[in-house]
Amino acid sequence: MTEDLTIGERIVLLALDEETGTLREAPLRVSLAVSAAALLELGTAGYLTERDGALVVAGASTPADPAAAAMAAHLRSHPEETPREWLLAVREQALDTAYKGLSEKGLVREQGRRVLGAFGSVKYPVTGLSELEALRGRLTAVLEGQEPDERTAALITVLHHAGLQAVMLRDSGAEAPEYRLSAIAEGQGTAAALGDAIRTTVAALTAVIASSAL
Repeated sequence: MTEDLTIGERIVLLALDEETGTLREAPLRVSLAVSAAALLELGTAGYLTERDGALVVAGASTPADPAAAAMAAHLRSHPEETPREWLLAVREQALDTAYKGLSEKGLVREQGRRVLGAFGSVKYPVTGLSELEALRGRLTAVLEGQEPDERTAALITVLHHAGLQAVMLRDSGAEAPEYRLSAIAEGQGTAAALGDAIRTTVAALTAVIASSAL
């Protein structure tokens, strides 16, 4: 089941408190990470190309992933914006899409109601505990030295640069090894295959997190 999750859905599943259904980290930080994941989904699916030193959406087709589709639509309609602005513009829609995806896949249960489209008192207790455990187990194995696949490398890279390392581990008091996080996040191994997309995304995510004083 976890193989079917988008990178953004994996981030939200990891960041949720299993029982209360609320985010364990700052919502702005999580939403920016999910927005960055949508940009990476475009890159891994081949929708991004480099033109005159900038990333642009290639072709006119629409990605199947709703968050990636929202990011693609924004890039097409706002070509003058910077990657930092892309992440900020799409973050709420990307987070909403991740919640909906997890709910449709039976991994969270939506509780409460929204007010004027905002999340308000809505909570998402985790129902897919075995899937969450499997995802954390995979991350633990990679952090202990196992070679990551491309999507796991992208997930770790986004979490690392968003300052969300703590959500990767089973033990909330444990710390992920910095040397291993850095090796993956700086493009070692399969992470390097993402090329321009991951470099642009990481730079934009780091800039937004820093300027937001999170």
